[in-house]
This record gives sequence, structure tokens and C-alpha cells, in this order.
Amino acid sequence: MLKLRSLAPALACWLTVSSASAASFDDIQFWVGSGTNQAGLVLDWNDGKSAESLMWGYRWDGSAQGIDMFHAIVSADPRLFANVSPSGEFGVSVYGIGYDLDGDNVFDVSPPLSFDSGGWSVGSPDDTRGPTDSADHWQEGWFAGFWGYNLRSSSSDPWTGAFFGPSDRALSDGAWDGYSFAPNFNFTDPSEPVPAAVPEPTTFGLCFVAGLVLIGRRIQKRRADVGLI
Repeated sequence: MLKLRSLAPALACWLTVSSASAASFDDIQFWVGSGTNQAGLVLDWNDGKSAESLMWGYRWDGSAQGIDMFHAIVSADPRLFANVSPSGEFGVSVYGIGYDLDGDNVFDVSPPLSFDSGGWSVGSPDDTRGPTDSADHWQEGWFAGFWGYNLRSSSSDPWTGAFFGPSDRALSDGAWDGYSFAPNFNFTDPSEPVPAAVPEPTTFGLCFVAGLVLIGRRIQKRRADVGLI
């Protein structure tokens, strides 16, 4: 399934993931949102595919929950996909997370899911679901494995397992959320991540911007020819 996006800065085609180790805000390349507060998100698929642990950043003002950061980053990164539960009494549970690791702008899973334009699916868990492209990340589970939810207050703090879900997680400035898939319920902290790459603009996007510049120049020349400037 092709994940479509509206035109936005730096979103459309892909860069390869950096191989440099990164564990601080200074090393994050892909930031989402705006505001004076910032937090980090780490996703570790634990599937042996390089890079299996990636990181993003989130900025906001006021109050925000862990699920707000997760949803915003999944929606902003065209390579990210998620299958979550409907919102209920205990908030939202994360069932599956995927990533177009080979950057070919094509992603799908089997059994299939219906992703919206932001890569978000609200459905049921399926422990047998996997990526149709073996080069991509997808881990999902509920009965035979699960996405462990981890927290830390700063880059220098150790990870601790959360006793609640992301809907009940009040984000604080400088904090980190980490999701680490635990096959067969073998829970581990997220491994050292590398920064998720910011996509480059597509050729279409570059041509569109160049076209606007050219039109602007022609309008300015015409105004100069008639003595308006």
C-alpha cells in the first residue's frame, strides 16, 4: 500500500537511515510539531534488520500525552505505519508498528490493514501479520508478543517499564518514550537508536516550487515593463 501525504516541508521521497549512533536530542534529525517543550521517541523492532532501532523528536506547548507524540510522528513520517486499538476506557493500545525500511515508497502487510493517509489503522491485533516486503519493518502482537512501553525522564536516565499506556502518559520537557517489541514476551529495553532520516522533497515537489518561483519572476518582470515597479 502506498502511503500518501499532503505536500509538506521535507516530506516525500527518502534518505537512507544514518548508521551513526545517537541517543540525544542533538542527534535527532526528524522533528515533528512546534513549541518550547521537546521529547524523544525510540522504536526498536528487535527483528535483526538494520537499523532496527530508530529515533524521532516531538515539540509542543502546553500539555501532551505519549499517544499524542506517537500519533503525530506516525502521521508525519511517510515511512511509518501503526495498528492500534480503538480508544476505550484504558486509552489506546499499540498492536503493530511498521517502517518502510528500504525506502521504496511502498508498504503493505499481510493479512492486510486499511491505513489512512497518515499511516494509522484502528483495528484488532493479529500475531501472524507481517510485512509483504521482507526488507521492511513490521512487528505486531498481543497474545504471542507485544510492544513494551518504556519511559525515561532524560537522555541520561535508564529506561523503566511503564505500568500504563501512552494515553495516560503525561509528557514532560526532556522526556523519552520507547517502544521495544518483545517476541514471546521476552521484554528488553530499546537498544541504542540511530536517527530516522528526514525525507527529501520529491522531484514533483521541487518542480512545483521552481514553477512558483518562475511565475513570480514573470509577474515581477511584467509589472516592471508596465512601470508598476
